[in-house]
Amino acid sequence: MREGSFATLCDMQVYTDLYRYRNLFANLLRRDMHIRFRGSAFGVVWTFFNPLVLVGVYTLVFSILWRAFAIEHYSLFVCTGLVFWIFFGTSLTMASSSFISESFLIQQVKFPRQLLPLSATATAFATLLAMLVVVVPINLIFIPEVRTTFWMAFVMVIPFAIFTGGLALIIASITVHFRDVEHLLQTLLLPWFFLTPIFYSFDLLPGLQNHPKLVSALYWGNPVTPILQSMKDPLFFGSLPRPVDALYALVAALVVLVAGALIFRRVDDHLAAQI
Repeated sequence: MREGSFATLCDMQVYTDLYRYRNLFANLLRRDMHIRFRGSAFGVVWTFFNPLVLVGVYTLVFSILWRAFAIEHYSLFVCTGLVFWIFFGTSLTMASSSFISESFLIQQVKFPRQLLPLSATATAFATLLAMLVVVVPINLIFIPEVRTTFWMAFVMVIPFAIFTGGLALIIASITVHFRDVEHLLQTLLLPWFFLTPIFYSFDLLPGLQNHPKLVSALYWGNPVTPILQSMKDPLFFGSLPRPVDALYALVAALVVLVAGALIFRRVDDHLAAQI
């Protein structure tokens, strides 16, 4: 085996530790869930309540008060994309400060530190699954076309979760050296959200119809867009993902997964001293 290949395999141990320390990872996940809903009278029930409120509000605003786009079931169109974005944004936000907020634990106990941002992603992913339990049946009721394709969204959510977990690990690792990254992330998430076609579709924006190169740049330059589209197609439009979007999702997940392992390895040995 070549030296470079061996080094890559060693770096990927960052993720295999998830299985080796699965009991610790499960405990971190339970702790994060407990902290998130601590003091709440309804606890995890809020996770189910949130998408129901979103569906109601978007139905009122976008389907009745302001018909922005000629998309049937527009409120469901928005919510279908929004639940995935909530997972993405929440994962990055929680993970960005995971090493710093757990500085005492890192300095006192020797354990695979990458479990901290990855457990934050897992917590957000559990919330995503809970929201899908509400959103998917509603889509199945009102959009019969998705009844034969919706399952593919659950397949494509796997590379999306991998992509998000790898990016969360990258951001958490960089934040150790550059504390401004946490604040920069909060600044970037809002424009990133509006550049991602959640409230709209590129083919329905009149200002972009004469700018195909700009559309391509916005679509392929934002890694969330093709991945999101590969989940919205089967879950809202009733069609299987385009092969090019599915391939993009798989490649992006793999690239970010490897990059996350490499970057974390560079900071792991000095993590306790840096925080």
